[in-house]
Amino acid sequence: MNVQLIKPEELRAWWPSIRPGLDLVKRKTPEDWIPEDVYSDAFNGRAMIFALKNDNRVVGYFVLQPMGIYLHVWAAWSLENNEEIVIEGLKCIKNIARQGNAQYLTFSSHRKGWFRRAAELGFKPRQYICEV
Repeated sequence: MNVQLIKPEELRAWWPSIRPGLDLVKRKTPEDWIPEDVYSDAFNGRAMIFALKNDNRVVGYFVLQPMGIYLHVWAAWSLENNEEIVIEGLKCIKNIARQGNAQYLTFSSHRKGWFRRAAELGFKPRQYICEV
């Protein structure tokens, strides 16, 4: 698998295929962003959207936000229910983090299933948040 960075000037053409995945992510979790936030940040260089490809066929997308020594995975989804896509996507994200000199890869999720899955993928819990 390989990745393709979607450049800001290409974002409008890609958006019809990106937006449905963001809508799906939003339906599954109560995050406080909207797809337009992703578009705006990617267009203005505050986030990067990548297409994950297998044999020149897009199989998933991920949105990354560089934050100093952290590279934050804002959203990620696959177009197929395939474990290999998750594993290969994470490898690609780690390579991007190394190339950008990030020391840590982060993500957050309200979904309970990610607690176990994150540990399997090598993530460790570090922060807990209580809203007041």
